[in-house]
Amino acid sequence: MHFIRPHSGYLSLMLAATILVTGCSTLYGDRSHEVSGQALYRERMIVPADSRLEVRLQDVSRADAPAVILDRVVRDNIASPPYPFSFKVAADQLQPGHSYSVSARITHNDRLLFITDSRYRVLAGEKDTDLMLVMKKVNEESTQARLQNTYWKLTALNGAVIELDKEQREPHLILKQGDRVQGFSGCNQFMGQFTQTENSLYFGPIAGTMRACVPSIDYEHRFLQLLQGEVNWSIDGEQLHLSNPANDLRATFQAVYLK
Repeated sequence: MHFIRPHSGYLSLMLAATILVTGCSTLYGDRSHEVSGQALYRERMIVPADSRLEVRLQDVSRADAPAVILDRVVRDNIASPPYPFSFKVAADQLQPGHSYSVSARITHNDRLLFITDSRYRVLAGEKDTDLMLVMKKVNEESTQARLQNTYWKLTALNGAVIELDKEQREPHLILKQGDRVQGFSGCNQFMGQFTQTENSLYFGPIAGTMRACVPSIDYEHRFLQLLQGEVNWSIDGEQLHLSNPANDLRATFQAVYLK
């Protein structure tokens, strides 16, 4: 009689697969998951009265797009740190293969004072109930967003606020360092070239995809018309203002950081 001895590598592989499946079923099962901890800064100072803390739970799976905010905790009139926070995350909010993180910031009158500069990964199968988010003080010089290499989200066009459905991709543009512009106009992707002077941008021909959206995106044509010829630009904090006098168009964009 012969006994077949299972190969140790096979057993290890089966054990690893069992652990992986068990972990996935735990994370993506029917129960909710808690993400909690404290946000703080280490500087010996007190933030101004009426300061606001915001802690975000976000999906950071796409490196070329802004994080998708799943939930947020907002506290007004904060005092000294630490600041506790807690999220209850339903399993149906999570998608296998996606990455999630938490971040924190403190603002006062829409001016950024403190922000986390490290990624705090959560919902990856480990304990997420004793987190410590360390925020760093923002230098005055860094509160002004840069024109180039910033993801600019279109928020208003000729005074009309851009409103999006939950599943709708946001219109935006990115002025790459050098002379390339790329973005999304609401239905189609576009790209082209530009040159920059102190107060003006000069856009060359803009090329784009030819997708037809149903229903149509009413602001898309005007957005692309904005990026024709000479365009005046200015930045106020984290807002970019563009105006095209020739086409009687003006737009406001918000800086979004790809964390």
